[in-house]
Amino acid sequence: MADIFFLDTNVILDYLEKRNQDVIDILAQLLHYHSKGRILLATSVFTIAELIDTEFQIRFIGECINDRMSGDEIIGRLNRDKELYRQIAEKDKDKVANKVRDFITKNDIEVLTLPSIQSWNYEELYKLLYNHLLRPQDALIVATAISNNVKYFLSSDADLIGAIGKLLNTFSLRDKAQRETFRDNVLKVI
Repeated sequence: MADIFFLDTNVILDYLEKRNQDVIDILAQLLHYHSKGRILLATSVFTIAELIDTEFQIRFIGECINDRMSGDEIIGRLNRDKELYRQIAEKDKDKVANKVRDFITKNDIEVLTLPSIQSWNYEELYKLLYNHLLRPQDALIVATAISNNVKYFLSSDADLIGAIGKLLNTFSLRDKAQRETFRDNVLKVI
């Protein structure tokens, strides 16, 4: 079986939102290798939930900027104005759903989940939450990667990479040194 390359939320967002050209270039190469069957690209159902939520936040913040709100007003509204958030989410739900779904389905990205509750080791989740001090969403994403024998965990979240670096082969694609190491030691040998 081909090596599994796990795409964390922010790597996919960098690609979809055209936020970081270096990450976009690497992901484009990975998508090419994936389409040829040389590697398997995967993400998790938890990552998809985070993608959808972040895409809604991006649209919410964009609407607030269009209304010429200050940064403090935007943050306040994001945290308190649930009705405005719902209105924007309702207006943009098809765009967000299609954007995320299209990326996953058109590129045939494998969507991983945790194994059944009977076979899952809660001690591992406990360690991720309390020994590695991960947020619950990140703990679920990392647990999914570990339980599915992911070979490489690709992220742009330096804090997450720092917290789990000994658990998986991790690379922060926004970090220049790690990105170059990934290119030289992984991409060139695929």
